[in-house]
Amino acid sequence: MRWARGAQPSGDAFSADAAAVTQDGGTRLEIICMRFVIAAVAVMAVAAPLSAQETRASASAKFSREFAASDTDKDGVLTRAEVQARIGTMAAGSKKIDPVHAKRLSDLWFTRADANKDGKVTQAEAQALLTATFDAYDANRDGKVGTDERAAAKAGVSKGR
Repeated sequence: MRWARGAQPSGDAFSADAAAVTQDGGTRLEIICMRFVIAAVAVMAVAAPLSAQETRASASAKFSREFAASDTDKDGVLTRAEVQARIGTMAAGSKKIDPVHAKRLSDLWFTRADANKDGKVTQAEAQALLTATFDAYDANRDGKVGTDERAAAKAGVSKGR
């Protein structure tokens, strides 16, 4: 990948270098954000002690609790504002996600999750995205994300895959 303005990635997904324009016209930040959003949903859902394996059922249950916590008006759907507020409380490593990036991340996640494009994300739509993400990380297709699969997922996000 060639970086515009001679910028090279610094490894910090939220640095000025990360916003360099790629040869195909997208920004590295947009690419990283989309991968981060998808991975963040899965990593939140599969966060467990390193020695533990996360099952599809336990990830789904954790994500259901996350959905409920994000649905601040308790109407059963997530709005862009609710998703943005929730992502704004998260951290990327030791750094809190700033409001600009929280908006970008929430927009990317929301666009991906809102399957019927009605401007709201239902629990079923959010669970469908979680299922697809879980399936992507469950490399051996045993219905669990184990230590090695979790490490591979985190490494893939770090490398921008």
